[in-house]
Amino acid sequence: MLNEIAQEIGLSPEEIAQRMEFLEFTAVDVDRLSNIHGHMTEVHLEDIFSELFYAHLTAFPELSAFIPDEAAVDRLKRIQARYFMRLTAGDYGKEYVLDRLRVGMTHQRIGLEPRWYTGAYRKYLSFLLFSVYAHMGHDEGRFLATYDALLKVVFFDMELALDTYFHGDRQKLLHMANHDALTGLPNRTLLSDRLERALLQARRDGGQVALLFIDLDRFKNINDALGHPVGDEVITVVARRLVGALRQEDTVARLGGDEFVAVLTGVEREETIALVAGKLLKSLESPIEIQANEFYISASIGIAVCPGDGDTQDVLMKHADLALYRAKQEGRNTFRFYQRGMNELLVSRLNLETRVRRALEKGELILHYQPQVDLASGRIVAVEGLLRWVSEGVAIPPLAFIPLIEETGLILPIGEWVLETACRQAVAWHDAGISGLKMAVNLSMRQLWSRDFFDTVWRILAQTGCRPEWLELEITESVLMDNPNEAVLMLRRLADLGVTMAIDDFGTGYSSLAYLKRFPVHALKVDRTFVQNVSSDADDASIVRAVIALAHSLDLKVIGEGIEDAAQLAFLSGLGCDLGQGYYFATPLPAEEMTQMLQHLPSLVRGFDIRNCRVRWIGERAAKCMVDRSACPFARSPGELCEHPLVDQIVRI
Repeated sequence: MLNEIAQEIGLSPEEIAQRMEFLEFTAVDVDRLSNIHGHMTEVHLEDIFSELFYAHLTAFPELSAFIPDEAAVDRLKRIQARYFMRLTAGDYGKEYVLDRLRVGMTHQRIGLEPRWYTGAYRKYLSFLLFSVYAHMGHDEGRFLATYDALLKVVFFDMELALDTYFHGDRQKLLHMANHDALTGLPNRTLLSDRLERALLQARRDGGQVALLFIDLDRFKNINDALGHPVGDEVITVVARRLVGALRQEDTVARLGGDEFVAVLTGVEREETIALVAGKLLKSLESPIEIQANEFYISASIGIAVCPGDGDTQDVLMKHADLALYRAKQEGRNTFRFYQRGMNELLVSRLNLETRVRRALEKGELILHYQPQVDLASGRIVAVEGLLRWVSEGVAIPPLAFIPLIEETGLILPIGEWVLETACRQAVAWHDAGISGLKMAVNLSMRQLWSRDFFDTVWRILAQTGCRPEWLELEITESVLMDNPNEAVLMLRRLADLGVTMAIDDFGTGYSSLAYLKRFPVHALKVDRTFVQNVSSDADDASIVRAVIALAHSLDLKVIGEGIEDAAQLAFLSGLGCDLGQGYYFATPLPAEEMTQMLQHLPSLVRGFDIRNCRVRWIGERAAKCMVDRSACPFARSPGELCEHPLVDQIVRI
């Protein structure tokens, strides 16, 4: 590579000789430099200069941005010292020339402008001025001759480095400086240039420019599960698809990671921009196959339009980012235009994020438990642990904070706490004589695909004393199908451990029978959106009927969630649904209340059926019975106060 660039620049031995001749750089100058080289080595001037130079360099934010940490500073100091020592070493042949070209190429690639490069030489010459003068015994004649030789080699050196900026294969170097190394797309630098030109043109013509901020949904899980090389291949495929979905005059740039930006010029209507955004999303719909793995990728897009949403790069990027956050918040795999007021929403979200980060350490997060009832016997056979947040006496709705903790990565420590707390509670109930009870816990995508998830489950079971068969992990259908091959491997490991699995929200995703047969799952949970309308919507009723038949054909249990009335219960029971969960039986309860329900309700009287226990609360403790004595021995007559001694533990509807 270096030899090719030297050839392209024309740095032949004849050219080097001519440059030295023009600089009047002779063998006498080489001897003079060699004479001071020994002195510099002896007193370690190169190390002293390197220390002073980096103290000077790091005072400039533009330069300190190139230095990631202290270890890098130490390494660069050593390189810098060796580099400047070669200026006086007396060897200026081919290897010296190639080494100088390498330095210039490196500076060009990282975006270090020539003014900083030449400034380093100025600092070097200033530093040596008095040291060389003192070494020459204040002999002005010898000093001036030696310093003149030093000036010649410094200018020769600068020429070589600057050649890589101005005389080489400029297109190749510019491409390296302005394009993303992985995808070949424009990088942030080139994007800024193209966007600024588009904005100037729009101001002159009175036209519009649309900025689309594109972020892949849950991409981190691919990197976490399969590593960055696979993630890089996915990014490359995504880049090709995005480019293919746009016009040639539009720009797609990669900012880094899984973030892309598209710039659309000459757009007149919002409807046109919306069509383009939809086309971008559609381009990602088909699966990506890499190393025998099949990935389904989606993206969220935030859109800001000049001049209505701002006429500068910074404002448009900020507003597109706010719109992107709204798209993420509203379910992902969609796009949203910037609207006024989104900034206030972001501030509110940041405040909420700060509060939830402190919630765990402040003990504000708790678990409530909702029973799962065997529909044949009416007995409680399992409970699901559900995360709740009570801050300063106010309950925060789960939908307000659970998506946030997943997005920020807090789901990993919080999810681990949930799993440990649920397992400890399961042990406590079994120790209290409540046997045969299973504890169900929801898993997020980030938990399942984290590298140490299996080890975390194993450790928590060991630490809490919870038997694996007491634990059931609920995983949504969409999470499993994001990476079904890896999911099969993970679920099998958990199954071998003795933990059972249930597919949550079944029917809302896109599972195939082939994968469903491979997943070592124990149960399917029919999504509440279907259960809610089984008595009024023929399509939902057909879906539920089909899911139950499918599950039983695969020897899986079926859990109907979201049961809220007798009609829903009757429909599910009639189809042979195994378990039911919902407000018809009980709201999620704190551990103490759930304990009382578990201890007393299943053993009230022979033949007692929890499904017949129907009370309607009319005050803080008083409740009216909604059935008669034929259904419950504690009933008096419909509408009168219930006489059950544990009425405050029974279902509230």
